[in-house]
Amino acid sequence: MIRYIAEFGIAIVVTVLLCQPSLAQRGELVQLEEKLLSPADLITCDFDANVTDVKQAIRRAFEKCRESQKQKYHGRAWAGNGDGKTKQAMSQALQSSGSLYLLLWKGDGDTLARGLLNKQGNEDDAYVYGDISAFGESPVYFKNGQPLIYYADFHIHLSMIEAGKIRVEITVYRSRVVTGLDTSWSPHGPSLSFVQVPPTTIEQYQLLLAIGTELGAKNMPKLQVPTVDGPSKPVKLPRKR
Repeated sequence: MIRYIAEFGIAIVVTVLLCQPSLAQRGELVQLEEKLLSPADLITCDFDANVTDVKQAIRRAFEKCRESQKQKYHGRAWAGNGDGKTKQAMSQALQSSGSLYLLLWKGDGDTLARGLLNKQGNEDDAYVYGDISAFGESPVYFKNGQPLIYYADFHIHLSMIEAGKIRVEITVYRSRVVTGLDTSWSPHGPSLSFVQVPPTTIEQYQLLLAIGTELGAKNMPKLQVPTVDGPSKPVKLPRKR
């Protein structure tokens, strides 16, 4: 945990200026492409395990997912359109995928977890905090044919269904994508331009699958991801305020 916080603090010094949306563009509508999902993935799964086993599985799954994302996007260059400054900023955002994600439990970072871990019934829950670290490229949200860089936090809620059976439900907070670099004048300099997007269930189910794998769960449905050339629809979504 101390190592994660140290990395987080260093990264803030380097990237905070790029993560400030400009006043001029906040609230504007931005047109994106949204890939159609069918069928929808799951956000809830029941596991034959006790709370302690599930919490340990969450820890292992988080570490493996975090490392997998770091390796997947290490050194990756942004393939979208833009000038050199834009591509550099977007590449840095993409390469941040997974690197600074924190797994929080009650007492670790209650403010960062939106106070959710202090609520009654959430004592055993976990919160995956991303902030300035991306989750990776979105399989759903595109612009000009390029998958957009996705950011989100995840609340992992545990509830007992019966003795030896735990339900895990994952809720997304602060889901957003980066659509480019805003170079209009700002006292902070150029900043990444974020757009708020609805969760897609894909990222939640990725985490559920990872947890299920650690618990030895069998017969979980496969992850359904749209193909790059699959059907899509245009959507207009607000720039993050």
